[in-house]
Amino acid sequence: MTKRAAMTYSEDRPAWPARPQAYRALALLFLAYVLSFIDRVILSILIRPISTELHLSDTQFAMVGGVAFAIFYVTMGLPIGWLADRAPRRLIVAGGVGLWSLCTIASGLATSFGALFAARVGVGIGEAALAPAAYSLIADLFRPEQRGRAVAFYTLGATVGSSIAYFAGGLLIGFASRHGAVALPVLGELAPWRFVFAAAGAPGLILAAAMLTMREPSRRQDAVQSAGQSAASGGFLPFLKARRAVSLTYILGYSCINLPFAGFLLWGPGLFDRVHGLSPAQLGLPLAVLFLVPTTLGQWGGASMTDRLVASGRADAAFTTAALCGALLVPVAIAMPLLPSATAALGALGLLLFLTCASVGHHAVVATLVAPNRLRGLYVALFFFVQNVLGQAIIALITAGLTDDVFASPDAIGKSMAIVGGVGAALGTVLLALGRGALRRAAASPYS
Repeated sequence: MTKRAAMTYSEDRPAWPARPQAYRALALLFLAYVLSFIDRVILSILIRPISTELHLSDTQFAMVGGVAFAIFYVTMGLPIGWLADRAPRRLIVAGGVGLWSLCTIASGLATSFGALFAARVGVGIGEAALAPAAYSLIADLFRPEQRGRAVAFYTLGATVGSSIAYFAGGLLIGFASRHGAVALPVLGELAPWRFVFAAAGAPGLILAAAMLTMREPSRRQDAVQSAGQSAASGGFLPFLKARRAVSLTYILGYSCINLPFAGFLLWGPGLFDRVHGLSPAQLGLPLAVLFLVPTTLGQWGGASMTDRLVASGRADAAFTTAALCGALLVPVAIAMPLLPSATAALGALGLLLFLTCASVGHHAVVATLVAPNRLRGLYVALFFFVQNVLGQAIIALITAGLTDDVFASPDAIGKSMAIVGGVGAALGTVLLALGRGALRRAAASPYS
């Protein structure tokens, strides 16, 4: 983006929302993202008691933790993205938060593989409502030169939510295990792992109601986009065709580079349990710290670097930041799950989280630059469609398949994670490095 283009943004009408309104809305969206990751991550902490009681193999756990969530997340993600470009986005977010929270509670009531699978399907459908609406809202709440940090703050919800899930999950499972079954109103007596699901889902019902108080900002078309070729106007498929080079890089590059992070969310607690002998209660505090401190520094560092490059006139800023951090991520993603010492593995995990968040945390800046407002929600939904099919479903099954069928040992989970994470990070880095030219061309020729 040129400096002149950046100046054109500042002349947009209508006026940008007042700062208190913008930050209040961002805070609510952040809390929603936090809860979405608590509800998503809590499953991996409970892999041992769930698998033991319901007699699940690693492949079946991958079906529950990855495929059930991802397939229906992406099935609903695209139509919800279309809806986010047309309907009140606060209502979409409120409905999604309420649905996934109820389904998280239902996960704790499941008595079979099928019932747990169905509950996680509901979690996926509910969470599909958040991202398209949230990124669309952020683009209408914050000026372009502020969006990198606004997006980074919002996406920090993933790491804060994971941190809370590991810490609170460890405390809750420890508390419930010491006291046996926990009696709750309506739900009755629950086994420890079932109680944890109920405790994780309840706060979302309160937040869903709070979302209804959010003020919806006016939809806006950035001036730099409005000045683009009006002849290019059309539907979503013509837009993708015109922007296929930068879109393929954006969607596949960030999705691949995120695979070490996605793999750890599902299999990380199992790795430390099987290889290093650490229980969820023992892991709670160290994982909470790692998912809070290095991730926060990585999110903010990557976003700040991107914003500085944008301010200096670098239209390829986002891809440049991601490729540089991704190149450092590759060896860490391979080494972390193979280290024999729990202390060394936790240290390497901190570096992995820092580099992944620095690489990916600012990704939505690309969507706000490339896609016009009227298509932005659907564009973001397409991004998460691919990311979740790849990271939650396909890679989850590949990792489980390597462990169950190739290495034929649950204790080989680290080897499977190293292969998947290392290949994913390397491929993502190459794609993003090669795609910088496509991003520069897209910025120089806005699509209206």
